[in-house]
Amino acid sequence: MTTVRSLSTPGTDVKAEVQDCLRAVLDTAQDGMLLIDTSGTVVAVNRALCRLSGLADKDMLGKPFEILPLFPLNTLADLEARLKGTMTGLELPPFEAEVSTVSGGRIKVQIRLTPWRTASKVAGAVAVLRTLDDIRGLLSAHPCRSTEDRFRDLVETTSDIIWEVDGRAVYTYISPQVYDTLGYRPEEVLGKTPFDFVPLQEARRLTRLLLGAMNAGQALESIEAQSLHKNGQTVFLEISGVPFRDASGNVAGYRGIHRDVTRRRAADQQVHETIRKLESTVESVIQAISLTVEMRDHYTAGHQKRVHQLACAIAREMHLPIERIQVIRVAGLLHDFGKIFVPTEILIKPGKLNELEFSLIRSHPQSGYNVLRNIEFPWPIADIIVQHHERMDGSGYPSHLRGEEIGTEARILAVADVVEAMTFHRSYRPALGLDTALREITSNKSTLYDPQVAEACLDAFLDRSFQWDNV
Repeated sequence: MTTVRSLSTPGTDVKAEVQDCLRAVLDTAQDGMLLIDTSGTVVAVNRALCRLSGLADKDMLGKPFEILPLFPLNTLADLEARLKGTMTGLELPPFEAEVSTVSGGRIKVQIRLTPWRTASKVAGAVAVLRTLDDIRGLLSAHPCRSTEDRFRDLVETTSDIIWEVDGRAVYTYISPQVYDTLGYRPEEVLGKTPFDFVPLQEARRLTRLLLGAMNAGQALESIEAQSLHKNGQTVFLEISGVPFRDASGNVAGYRGIHRDVTRRRAADQQVHETIRKLESTVESVIQAISLTVEMRDHYTAGHQKRVHQLACAIAREMHLPIERIQVIRVAGLLHDFGKIFVPTEILIKPGKLNELEFSLIRSHPQSGYNVLRNIEFPWPIADIIVQHHERMDGSGYPSHLRGEEIGTEARILAVADVVEAMTFHRSYRPALGLDTALREITSNKSTLYDPQVAEACLDAFLDRSFQWDNV
């Protein structure tokens, strides 16, 4: 197996799939290969290099390349100078050198250095060592066959489109896979740009993305673009590429991959549509439960909707993220669900409740919790509901929680619930009015109600002119 000490450099996150791909390449390569990071340390070697030199991987890994028993002094000096250029991103032509073997001999090799890039940064260099005997054998077996020809054979077997553009984004190479993906033959694409094969509106967006990255010399990372097949059908491509540079270090063009993601995108859309339908179904169920509770008491009809509206307004004043506001919305719509277990005659009784009746009313948070905790909501709805009558000083119910023991969402619901209940009519008393409700919150903030929530409630009414929707 190939030994890889580390494929991560400081500040760089190399994905596991890239590591696996690199290991596979190293394991199957017939040429000797090693990776050297920007500090000059060897971080990976392959089996072919160990066979070539007779050295074990432990003799090379984690060591500065200049002390390796792999290279004689005459090769080290040349290699060090060329590595400095490679570390700046230059792609230099191969050069001939020697490799020392364990037996004391020397083997003449051709060394090719290539920048090792992660994202837009050079993380080190890849050194490929091929014996001159191997090179002569290949040339004699294929006298008319160039390195470029062999490279073409390799890239043209992949299912992705391999491409190269110059500094003006003009295609200088495109693999034959373009015909299967877009219906064009390579010769129809060469000399044109990626913008010639997309709708006009998409061309403007793509121009900003691609030219912006190219002008900055940055890598193109999984940019999704809408393209057009020759027959007019829409094809979605994922574009990735890296810059290559000339001898002066300037970006000379880009090489990369166009991957057809049309089917994947359609599958993603189907998943999103399924999720949307499920969310719509859940929403309908929540609305039905809320309506069922309120139909039992015409005095509180619309109460849960008004509470959720005010609670969401308070949450926005507190600058809570949209995800938490959605949680508050659902909890607000269901916070009195437990009243479904309270006899209707108690809910609508016009006079004062006796102790037993009042205890039944006070049981509704726990009753709601006992049922809703069995529903696998993606949020802690049951916990919020069981706490919405708790108070900061521990005088609430059912658990007499204090301060930070009460969740933020439940503290918000508590304030919204009190303000709504005092503002509107109830079976046992007429409406007390908004002014009285706000004075109650103001005078008891910190004692009964969270002061931050109380201030946000006042801001919603006094600064934002909050009004309940017709419900």
